[in-house]
Amino acid sequence: MSTTHLNHLQRLAWAAVAAALWAGCSDAPAPASTTDANFDTTSDLADATSRPDAGDASDTRESSDSSDTSTPPVSVEHLLPPVEQTGGALTSDSTQWRFMELADTLGLEQTLRFSQGRELFVAEWEPAPSSRPVIDGLGPHFNEVSCAGCHPSSGRPATLGPDGQVHPGLLIRLVRETDQGRLPDPVFGPQFQPRSIAGVAAEGHVSWYPTATSSDNNHGAPRFSIEPHPSYGALHPDTRALGRASPHLVGLGLLDLVADATILEAADPEDADGDGISGRPNILDDGRLGRFGWKALQPTLRGQSAMALAQDMGITSPEVMAENCSASQHDCLQSPSGGSPEVDEQGLAALVEYQRYIGVPAVRRHAGRATLEAGARHFDAAGCTGCHRPKLVTRALPDRPLLSEQILHPFTDLLLHDMGEGLSDPAGEGNAGAREWRTAPLWGLGLVESLNPNARFLHDGRAQNLEEAILWHGGEADPARRYVEALNDDGRRALLEFVRSL
Repeated sequence: MSTTHLNHLQRLAWAAVAAALWAGCSDAPAPASTTDANFDTTSDLADATSRPDAGDASDTRESSDSSDTSTPPVSVEHLLPPVEQTGGALTSDSTQWRFMELADTLGLEQTLRFSQGRELFVAEWEPAPSSRPVIDGLGPHFNEVSCAGCHPSSGRPATLGPDGQVHPGLLIRLVRETDQGRLPDPVFGPQFQPRSIAGVAAEGHVSWYPTATSSDNNHGAPRFSIEPHPSYGALHPDTRALGRASPHLVGLGLLDLVADATILEAADPEDADGDGISGRPNILDDGRLGRFGWKALQPTLRGQSAMALAQDMGITSPEVMAENCSASQHDCLQSPSGGSPEVDEQGLAALVEYQRYIGVPAVRRHAGRATLEAGARHFDAAGCTGCHRPKLVTRALPDRPLLSEQILHPFTDLLLHDMGEGLSDPAGEGNAGAREWRTAPLWGLGLVESLNPNARFLHDGRAQNLEEAILWHGGEADPARRYVEALNDDGRRALLEFVRSL
């Protein structure tokens, strides 16, 4: 059977599954019908540059009629991957489904596994017991009823709304700094859950308010106000609330397969080479290397998925068997379970396989070669590649050729970096300090706002657009921020178009 014929069959199979699933998933809107692979969109650069309060932008910013996009005469071919190779063999050249498109190269068997995982991903879970035991066990406390609720179309959700509204796509982590290390809140645990099943009190209400900023380039950082349900009492006085925006899921399965040694070779925690970049690996307490989440707290895609099921939806799995109830939440502890675990080994494996085989969107060259080359040179000259490593390679997997030794262009090093006081959290989390953040991958970000025009960026949703996200970064990225601030309008435009193309 030819590859073209197989791709046609797999898309027919997926279309039939998807059509049935969309009807039952209110939180995952059907994607727009478009076949334009050069669709122009906007996105964010989560870790490329700076924070707003580090230095005076008026000292460096040029006017729009100053020198244009003059850039250093260096080759930037390494920053302009071939259109078809962004995600190696798992690159998708279709924008019809965007962040939920299966890779073009999948065979029929893999397509069916992908579809099974996606069925669980979009399913709306129900409290136990229900007439559909495969998807019962929601809660007792939760943020959303489905994976797609926090990752609509596997993309990014709404986070911060008007008048202090916090959407379910922005999770609230709870951390206390103690002599014994960083601990969760003694009553509400590691994450605040504003929703609950019938018969169980929700943990309370959360709202946000902006803090002041000294920069004209940005709005203030969000801070969070929590009103606990009276039956549970108050938060511990030392507990700090940390906002965590749900990311899009493109390429996570490939990053899961990058060898630890590949990540560690870029680490320079003491800045031995003197370049001002001191990325360090997040070595977890069990000795494994963290690579997922804003603080790189999870070492595997399986672990990340299981933790999201447990903390965001209250669903137990073979990885996380305990319900998200603390000892003092008696109504939560007494609520019925959907089984032990509520997602079995087969279900968890299917969810992981779905995420592993989501196609990475192909590079979009809508802006023209000259503009993209100019933007790439600015990206390079600013020093963004010091953290946003253009290329990674997956490890050898002889039994899985589509995943084995694939050349990727995610633009991340998966290391922690000090991003300055402007991006500092009220507290650290896990083994990561308050100012440390994992370098966010940039691939696929140019499609984010096409899925959600109201998408906000950075870890707590503070940035309302790509340029604002850039200007928040500081610390190790201070020189990069200053470079971007000094660019004229044409230079900034070229830089943004380059990032949107990735």
